[in-house]
Amino acid sequence: MRTSSVISTTCNLRSPVRFFLLAFMLAGLFFNQVQANTETTATSNVFVSSDWVGKNQDKLVLIDLSSQQAYQKYHLPNALWVNYDWLIRPQNGLALSGGPKYMAMVLSQLGIKPEDHIVLYDDIGNLNASRLYWELKKINHAQVNMMDGGIVDWILQGKPVTQSIPKRLPISHYPIPEQDSTDRLTADKKEIQAAIENANIALLDARSEPEYIGDRKQKRTGHIPTAVWFDWSQALDVNNGYKQASQESLLKQLNTLGISTKQQPIIVYCNSGHRASRSMAMLESLGYTNVKLYDGSMQEYGIDKSLPLTVGKTP
Repeated sequence: MRTSSVISTTCNLRSPVRFFLLAFMLAGLFFNQVQANTETTATSNVFVSSDWVGKNQDKLVLIDLSSQQAYQKYHLPNALWVNYDWLIRPQNGLALSGGPKYMAMVLSQLGIKPEDHIVLYDDIGNLNASRLYWELKKINHAQVNMMDGGIVDWILQGKPVTQSIPKRLPISHYPIPEQDSTDRLTADKKEIQAAIENANIALLDARSEPEYIGDRKQKRTGHIPTAVWFDWSQALDVNNGYKQASQESLLKQLNTLGISTKQQPIIVYCNSGHRASRSMAMLESLGYTNVKLYDGSMQEYGIDKSLPLTVGKTP
């Protein structure tokens, strides 16, 4: 089974089944990780290693975005749990970002302060963590990283986990930033329409291949014209603790898609912005500096019957 199929299947399973499947994969991964690298340096400006987190744990605010059931089974000591759904604020029937004001309220309820160094992780290759990472970058939170490999790599390295729920932090007052980076990091439907006509802007579809190709039996299916396909899970090395794949291999894959210049404008999308946030984090970690996430993604684009869609493997 292909890597992307394994991860997509895991993501779509109900919580109990997902947990036991993850446990099974962890068991298999453990034997492949006997010779695992234990360097203590960060892997990029986005990611820090599990060793680095272990050595700096008392200086960090750790946030776990795994499912609640997985968090209750085991998590990093003193890690706070955040429900992915808390990051979404439905608007006009769409699951969208709530914006800076909403996020400041969420962070205040969690007891997070602007000066906190936050490290995010989850149990599925930082898929959920990437969405919160994007939200924090939009409000210009100074220090935020993700732990490469998440709790999978943490466990494979033999580091301690716990079932103890940490004491809730006192409610804080996280200020709404006077200036934020929402426009720099977020694309809207008008920008997508402009990108279709502009060969200099790359559209990157982070969904599965069947979603990208579409079903000719359906009226609204396929992908946004000119978009290239790069499944979000292709960023992960499942045989190496769910850490991000090597920079060399990722850059090679992107180059084959015509994405090579680090300054090239890129817009990533999926169905709801969930998977696209992980692709955006990957691109940032590789040094791409002009990347936006289409928050509405296909949930917004697809329902507008006036907008074109392409069926098949051709962009």
